Amino acid sequence: MENDIIEGTGDAIAETVGFFSPDNLLELWQGIQPAVLNFIFALLILWIGLKIAKAIGTWVRKLIAKNGRIDDTLGNFFASIIRYIVTAFVVIAAVQRIGVETASLVAMLGAATLAIGLALQGTLGNVAAGVMLMLFRPYKLGDFVDVAGEQGVVSDINIFTTQLATIDNVEVIIANGEAWGGTIKNFTSMGVRRVDVDYGIHYDDDIDKAIAIIKDVAAAHPHVLSEPDAPWAKVVMLNESSVDIQSRVWCKAEHYWDVMFDLNKSIKEAFDKDGITIPYPHSVELSG
Repeated sequence: MENDIIEGTGDAIAETVGFFSPDNLLELWQGIQPAVLNFIFALLILWIGLKIAKAIGTWVRKLIAKNGRIDDTLGNFFASIIRYIVTAFVVIAAVQRIGVETASLVAMLGAATLAIGLALQGTLGNVAAGVMLMLFRPYKLGDFVDVAGEQGVVSDINIFTTQLATIDNVEVIIANGEAWGGTIKNFTSMGVRRVDVDYGIHYDDDIDKAIAIIKDVAAAHPHVLSEPDAPWAKVVMLNESSVDIQSRVWCKAEHYWDVMFDLNKSIKEAFDKDGITIPYPHSVELSG
């Protein structure tokens, strides 16, 4: 019994050692060598091809940027399309290198079209929305917008997404489907914007004097425009503890925030100088 076990174990060891003999390993390598090399070459094609696709996209973007007849928005969009097209060819070339025939690949893609379409209908919708954004151009690069509830400067538009940079420099990425399907507010496209600022003065103060101060200070600001209207100021509300006067001025879109903040400071300083009081809110406590 023990001899049989020893003999069986010896035969198994001999077979294992024989399997890993140089001749067997060489024969095994010769059998898998073409597949291994093709796989390595496919990875190289994919790696190099993706870098080339990115470089081509960047080159196209720069080339279009030099052409003054095409704006940067279209340049970015076309560059992203070309990059994805080149990437598709690279993937096909890599798959062919593995040994999948083009005809077979096309047949496989054709058979999988329905399933891919159903699975990626949201992505395809984003592509369609990206095309619509390029056709109707509700915003372009550099515009300050409100898209899908997010405000910021448009930093990039590609076939899938719109990217915004918020005022505090946070990147926001919005799917084109959401952008096209929602309300879009473009604060830049009209060229000029109206700045509305409210000021509260004491009931005992001279209202006409306060209005004159507001108009004079606003008109003196270098970025306040006289067109489409000169600086405007009227009483808009009688609050519990103040007379509220609203100032309306026009400026270029890029100067909106500077004008708003500067007028708040300058008019407050002018009020202090001319004895116009901005009252503190009052509250009355009733004792039972």
